[in-house]
Amino acid sequence: MITYQELFTFGESFDSFVSRGMSAEIAAVRRIQEKLAAPDAISPASLQRLNAVTRRFHLLVAGEMWCPDCQINVSVMDFLQRVQPNIDLAIITKGRAEDELKQRLELDRISIPFVLVLDDGFQPVGRFIERPLEVIDGGDALKPDYRAGKYLDSTVQDFLNIFEAAC
Repeated sequence: MITYQELFTFGESFDSFVSRGMSAEIAAVRRIQEKLAAPDAISPASLQRLNAVTRRFHLLVAGEMWCPDCQINVSVMDFLQRVQPNIDLAIITKGRAEDELKQRLELDRISIPFVLVLDDGFQPVGRFIERPLEVIDGGDALKPDYRAGKYLDSTVQDFLNIFEAAC
């Protein structure tokens, strides 16, 4: 069985992942990146918490560029790694995740993005699946605002909760 570290090493970078997308998919990622660059996109409290991360974390992401949730949330994960050098990410395909993770993690299916948060020893410490919890809990009423990039901070907060719980 391949290790999480080997899967991570096999994964591709965010830039490589994005470059495989169709022009409309790449444009969607660029729109999210523009939103993330705005001064009010991520709350000061979230940025403070992000800057306080002292342990190393690896985000093993199963994703596909055609997936709108991946376009949004994998862009946020790239933001995390750009702001906080203790965080890095590698992206594998949904098919590879189904082959390598589904049975091992006893999952019925792989919803993307599926993120296995690994510690510095490449051991799992948490998961992020598809959308931030605030959006999942809010149901369909929040979907238009979520798709418009208005819940980027919620994704950041979900990851911060995982990082902080692992410390």
